Amino acid sequence: MSNTDELTMLSAAQMVELVRRRQCSCTELMLAHLARIERLDPTINAFCTLVPDQALEAARQADTDIARGHPIRPLEGLPIALKDLTSTRGVRTTRGSRLFADHIPTTDSVIVQRMKAAGGIIVGKTNTPEFGHKGDTDNLLFGPTRNPWRTSHSAGGSSGGSAAAVAAAMVPLAEGSDGAGSIRIPASLCGVFGFKPSFGRVPDVAGAFSSHTPFFHNGPLARSVRDAAMLYDVMAGEDASQPFSVPSDRPVLERLETDIRGLRIAFSPDLGYFPISAEVEAACEKAIAVFEALGCEVTRLPSCFDESLEAHFMVLWLTKMAGLFGHLEREQLALLEPKVQELIERGLSLGIRDVGKANLAREHLWNQLFEIHRQHDLLICPTTAIPAFPLDDGPPSTIQGRPVDPLIGWFLTYPFNMTGNPAASLPCGFSSDGLPIGLQLIGRRLDDLRVLQASRAFERAAPWASPAPA
Repeated sequence: MSNTDELTMLSAAQMVELVRRRQCSCTELMLAHLARIERLDPTINAFCTLVPDQALEAARQADTDIARGHPIRPLEGLPIALKDLTSTRGVRTTRGSRLFADHIPTTDSVIVQRMKAAGGIIVGKTNTPEFGHKGDTDNLLFGPTRNPWRTSHSAGGSSGGSAAAVAAAMVPLAEGSDGAGSIRIPASLCGVFGFKPSFGRVPDVAGAFSSHTPFFHNGPLARSVRDAAMLYDVMAGEDASQPFSVPSDRPVLERLETDIRGLRIAFSPDLGYFPISAEVEAACEKAIAVFEALGCEVTRLPSCFDESLEAHFMVLWLTKMAGLFGHLEREQLALLEPKVQELIERGLSLGIRDVGKANLAREHLWNQLFEIHRQHDLLICPTTAIPAFPLDDGPPSTIQGRPVDPLIGWFLTYPFNMTGNPAASLPCGFSSDGLPIGLQLIGRRLDDLRVLQASRAFERAAPWASPAPA
């Protein structure tokens, strides 16, 4: 491993400390990561747009400011990747779609402004499926993103490019977005930590009212809980332009380290209706034993939710797609992937009664989860029902002999977008063929800190392998 590679293997916190002590310049840090991207990304395809000249210019300016005595900021000099759904001034933002192949925003989203103000440096945009519509990352513009643990396999989605970039140590931090599990799914498949904050904690990049059905969240992906907390502290905070914005709970980073003895945990291996691979269930059971060894009180729930949730979630998702893109002319629709066209058509065929029933089901789910959290501090379950699957096969249509919808039936994440609760995915083991497995922690609404503290306690007790052996 080269010296530059050694630099990229450090945690984000260690990198900032090196800059603070003048043992490494922001320019050296950036050059090391750009070199790693140049070497690895042609295989992994995590990035769809890179801005190396702009990133180096920002790094040199940061070094100049530091030399002049400017204080070191929380993310000083850190290379950061942004998902290609997030608006970036002057940098192409395609949303994974040929419809927006040449779209260049004129403004940064609020969270991008916050990252830059905190010293973070944007190195590029990461690959996503068209409009982030599925849990696998490929599109007609840029092709598939490959899993750094095994490049024949999926990185998950829809923040697959961000998760893969972090897992391969091409960047220490990345931003993702999550409308059905799009931060947590790729975190699980790529063996990194992903955090979906409570809805409203982080300003929404999709629009003032566009993302409340279902709830859409932006959050961090990192190789450690502490690094994710660093980025979350910068991203979070209310914003007057956002009608659902709530105050920040920061500083989170300095409150991470705590004893979780006595924490009450509800554990469900399947949320009551998901088929789960034997290897995923075994890994999650071992993880629960770690929490028990840490002094947590674990209750195994015989059942949680009903499988009708899947259909109700899809109604909300399909009507959202139809509302956003149902007006497109035939020539514009033809630019979209066939599956996306199908989802729009399905949404257009739904009636107001379907939407009303879905919202009632959503309310019932909220009440069920609220009751679980009245008696428990956390709900824990697998993140995905399976480890990463081969790209050539695509998402599964059966698990443990039971049919599932390849679009949505293999991840246990979307119920918590319907409720807006904070949820994280952390690595908890490997399959027999060496692919990461993720554990999902769900907290009470606005209890983001507890989710992060419990994740950090698990990380201390059972450290995970990172980065991937690219």
